[in-house]
Amino acid sequence: MKTFSSSFATIGALLLSSCAVNAFQPAYANIGGIGTKITSRETTPTTTTSLHGYIPDGFTKESYAKFQKAEAAKKAKKNLGRVGPKGFKSRSFQSFQEALERGEAEHLLPVMNAKERVKKGELRKEDIPYMQRGGAWDNSDVRGAKRAKWLKSDKDYASGGFKKE
Repeated sequence: MKTFSSSFATIGALLLSSCAVNAFQPAYANIGGIGTKITSRETTPTTTTSLHGYIPDGFTKESYAKFQKAEAAKKAKKNLGRVGPKGFKSRSFQSFQEALERGEAEHLLPVMNAKERVKKGELRKEDIPYMQRGGAWDNSDVRGAKRAKWLKSDKDYASGGFKKE
């Protein structure tokens, strides 16, 4: 038994040593029947890069700089930090409640097929809720429509009162 286990130990040691030796030997490639030695320097191509700015196809350096400046000017005009929806001009909930209690406002529910019904003459544009038509709560976006009365709370909200909360 002792010789049998010692022979396994000897075989295991030989296998480990042969693997360790093969791991550090260079690889050979068989190209066209000729063994060619490949080293790590030959397999990794070296490239030289120079650091230049990105310029898209179709632009020169000057025209791309001009384009970027124009885009930055357009972006500066937009108020991207503005709070709330951007498709319509809203009012505060407080002023809506005040107007509702006075009888000057009512709940606005969406109108089905609004555009088609306006074209047919069944509806006026000001009868469509302002959020659905993308307008203003006081009908200031509809030409010839009766404008809603502004309350003090509406004026406070419009002048930046929402930022104070």
